[in-house]
Amino acid sequence: MLSLFRAMMPREERFFDHFTDHARLILVAAEALRDLVKNGDQLEMRFQRIHQAENDADKITKEIQAAVHRSFIVPFDRSDIQDLAKRMDDIIDLIQDVARHMTEAGPMEYTAEMHALSDLIVRCAAILPECLPKLRDIPRHVAEMTRMTREISELESDSDKILRAAKARLRQESGGLDAPITYRQALIREILELMEAVLDAGEDVADIVDSIIVDNV
Repeated sequence: MLSLFRAMMPREERFFDHFTDHARLILVAAEALRDLVKNGDQLEMRFQRIHQAENDADKITKEIQAAVHRSFIVPFDRSDIQDLAKRMDDIIDLIQDVARHMTEAGPMEYTAEMHALSDLIVRCAAILPECLPKLRDIPRHVAEMTRMTREISELESDSDKILRAAKARLRQESGGLDAPITYRQALIREILELMEAVLDAGEDVADIVDSIIVDNV
């Protein structure tokens, strides 16, 4: 009886708009990061673009969390809504961390792995504004959404391979495991690990979406 009552009540629909708006800001930040890596100039200007996107996304995250508590009927499990908002926020926070490291380091020659990872980040970010609006009607879009979440997981797997190869190259350049590394090598490794963490957070979002699909189909 309770489940029937809940089904008859109007759902709070703003969550879908909030998730979509947040996803678009992630894409803005991801594209700005790729521009930073590709061009290697105007670092502060590109960082500020990412910083603004992160600030706007943070406001959306806070609104989602507040709406969870004040809404009587939510579109799916409250913990899933909160987890999804948190992991999406992690993506853009990590993008900002990458950009901050690059900006503070100043102009430098970005490695092939940095270029490759920045491309993967944009590809992952571009999927989210397409996938998340489909949460409005999961049964209708389940095949498309599953394909998209699988693609995000594949991108994360590719990023793992790139990071492993990059670390191996840096060890070889330094002279082996016991050899001292330069500041530049340490900085490159830290940036690459942060970039790969962006893809990890993207996969976490995909996993939450998959869980929501299972619970609502």
